Amino acid sequence: MSIRNFLPLAALLGALLPAQNRQQPSQEQLTKLRAEKLAKPVFQKAPWVMDYDKARAQAKKDGKLLFTYFTRSYAG
Repeated sequence: MSIRNFLPLAALLGALLPAQNRQQPSQEQLTKLRAEKLAKPVFQKAPWVMDYDKARAQAKKDGKLLFTYFTRSYAG
């Protein structure tokens, strides 16, 4: 294997190795992060529905489309 082929592999491994040593946040930390995110103005300016099934049912009832925003769950 030439050095030219090895460099991208070395860069990939270098990027992945530090991620393995990170500790996972506790449930309390995740709950705090979620609360902080939901306190942002963007979530206060509109009647956001956090339950997908409820949002689908309401959209169907109202004959509207859904605007969905999927992100990591902070509350288990």
